[in-house]
Amino acid sequence: MSHLRLLSTDFDGTLIEHFSDGRCTPEFAEVLLHHKKQGGVWAVNTGRGLVHAIEGVEKFQAPVQPDFLLTNEREIFHRSREGDWVPEAGWNQTCYARHDELFENSQAIFDWLRSHVDVKSGISLAEENGQICGVITDTEADMNAFVDLLEKESALMPDFSYQRNTIYLRFAHRDYHKGSTLGELCRVLGIRHDEVLAAGDHFNDVPMLDGRYAAYPCCPSNAIPLVRETVLAAGGHIASQPAANGVAESWHFFHAERAS
Repeated sequence: MSHLRLLSTDFDGTLIEHFSDGRCTPEFAEVLLHHKKQGGVWAVNTGRGLVHAIEGVEKFQAPVQPDFLLTNEREIFHRSREGDWVPEAGWNQTCYARHDELFENSQAIFDWLRSHVDVKSGISLAEENGQICGVITDTEADMNAFVDLLEKESALMPDFSYQRNTIYLRFAHRDYHKGSTLGELCRVLGIRHDEVLAAGDHFNDVPMLDGRYAAYPCCPSNAIPLVRETVLAAGGHIASQPAANGVAESWHFFHAERAS
């Protein structure tokens, strides 16, 4: 039995490079097959929504399917025997309720957003069911500038936070992110922190790579500097290869480290 019982992998940028064909590499496929043979669990921990995540996983064509999809950086879905994706009702319902309450109390921020965004700002509002849920910017420089303004505007609302990946940003309750969602999955499954490998490459992956929820954090070579710094500080592994091959490299590294 492997000491790594759970693989928590981001998807975009971590398993697939942004300009790749979106398919699983032979190196990562081999790791998945060995991991599953040893009774391991695989969770795709992504910023994608459920429908988009399912589309990506189908295109990925891995030799085994993930056991869990952790979507929108905060929801948990498990795969049923019939192949359907079923919500972890208690966690998801509480998550939705707390976000509804947060957003109801955040109208001043949303009013500021509407006044701040115009055709020249380089910022577009994203909405779900008539509610502002995030923003999309033209460039990462625009996003950097927007984040600076947002943090000043929301300084008096400690529960109001966000998750960011490149030019996309989603508003969120501070208690819900890839790390806390991974922690809940481990609690449900009875998996310890020292049995978890987590892999990511961008800002929204940092909460699951800082050592609190996974004792074995790693990132591919294409990870942004903040992720690399976070992984190093947590005693993790920075791969020499990009995307899925980098995750496979880190998986082998942690197994070799354990054996030595």
